[in-house]
Amino acid sequence: MGKSIKIGATGLLLLALAVALFGQSAGPEANSSRTVRYDGADWKLKGEGIVCCPCAVPCPCRSNAAPSYGHCEATLYLRIKEGRYGSVDLRGMQLVDSGGMCAVHYQKLSALYFDRSASPAQQAAFMKLLASFSRKQSAEFPHLRVVHIDAHITGGHLFTVTIPGILEIVVDRNWGQASPPMPMVAAPDHFSNLLQYVQNIRYHIQDDAAGLNFNYSRRQANFREVDLTAQQYRDHSMLIQFGDGKGWFTPQQMEIIQAQRLKIPDLAAIRKEALRLRTGKTVDARR
Repeated sequence: MGKSIKIGATGLLLLALAVALFGQSAGPEANSSRTVRYDGADWKLKGEGIVCCPCAVPCPCRSNAAPSYGHCEATLYLRIKEGRYGSVDLRGMQLVDSGGMCAVHYQKLSALYFDRSASPAQQAAFMKLLASFSRKQSAEFPHLRVVHIDAHITGGHLFTVTIPGILEIVVDRNWGQASPPMPMVAAPDHFSNLLQYVQNIRYHIQDDAAGLNFNYSRRQANFREVDLTAQQYRDHSMLIQFGDGKGWFTPQQMEIIQAQRLKIPDLAAIRKEALRLRTGKTVDARR
């Protein structure tokens, strides 16, 4: 006969803890897919975010044109300072989403990464919030993961965001200057009607399970301050709701820009300034 094994109270506690930890790392929250529908709840967000993509500066997608090189694998890092979805407090959440065309749709992301600090209720609420962006009021998340997001914002301008083994983003609002040299300009985006072009120092991601493997460092990046509510979408006051990709802001978008007194981007001037900041000398932006 085999020997019996006795486990004391302390051993049982440690065993239970190990099982719980294994369940957190191997459970469906770690790597799963989900389709979510918006349930009509009120929501509000305040915070900030950065987006990197492979386009040239300024990103054509942000003035209702086609991507610079025919593709635009955009990745957003979002930090929520204050927020609520229905009864769920979203304060302190941080997340990364990647894939799809920048500023075009949220119906299907390539990957959505929540920081481990986000509760299941917060994760579910935020996905419903993203679904509210869609005309169909639904969103598909084929690659959903809970990870450790290590994010640091230095001096209010230098963003360093990493997901160990997956993602690294470094952007500078100041382009190495004492203060941001680029203005806030009108641009279609799900979280704001204003963006600021910032310096993309590093942007690469490798997540084979999500089909993401690229390095677009030193391409395009932008910054947005987020102060958004569900009512702005209900009122159709977001530029992103009226894009058609035909090359310039649509009449409906121009009405919003004028009503909200947003600055229309001078694309040639932004391009020229970005070249100057990168090279340290004046460059003909027409080249």
